Amino acid sequence: MACSTNVLKGFSLFWDIILALFGLVVIGLGVHIVYKFEHFNTAAFVIIAVGVVVVLTALFGALGAARESSATSKVFVVILIILVILEVLAVGFLWVFQTSLLINVDKTFDKLWNDQPVPIKPGNQSQIASLERWLDCCGNVGPSDYILPPNSCYNSESDRLNLEGCRQKFLDFIADRWTTFNLVSLVLFGVEIICALLAYVLANSIVNRWRRSKYYQK
Repeated sequence: MACSTNVLKGFSLFWDIILALFGLVVIGLGVHIVYKFEHFNTAAFVIIAVGVVVVLTALFGALGAARESSATSKVFVVILIILVILEVLAVGFLWVFQTSLLINVDKTFDKLWNDQPVPIKPGNQSQIASLERWLDCCGNVGPSDYILPPNSCYNSESDRLNLEGCRQKFLDFIADRWTTFNLVSLVLFGVEIICALLAYVLANSIVNRWRRSKYYQK
């Protein structure tokens, strides 16, 4: 029984660490969005908050497993179940309202485009310039949007002028990443469920070991 509990403890700690690393990746994604695109700060802060909650939950679960605390492990299971339910609801909401969200992204691009300082200088450092360098695009619909295309419209490797507009390329980028987002969400759900199952079994194993030790002492 002791051997079984120790094995479960090892597996629980391993998957809790995986969950914590996953949370750190989510936090990194949110920080990247804040750093790159200030107009998406609300979404970025939500992503960071989710990552922080996941990391703290994973650390709480690891603490329960390391201390072999049945009560802590059971609380960890309850927290994970609540997290999974909330995340499933959030992903379902995003999936149902995908079209509306893409429309909002399109409106955000309009804001980015209109917020550029005028006249646009060759070394443009606006949010649109960041998009142009990131997606290898130029202007709203193409280079014709500028009297003289800024440096950000030129490919950094070939030094050629990018002919594609940023609006459609940005929308295509968001749409293409939608499937990736769903897959990552499924992986997160899977890791959380595995952690919950291991914590539940470990909690029961700890209780059973304690009961057996009381019995054999008699």
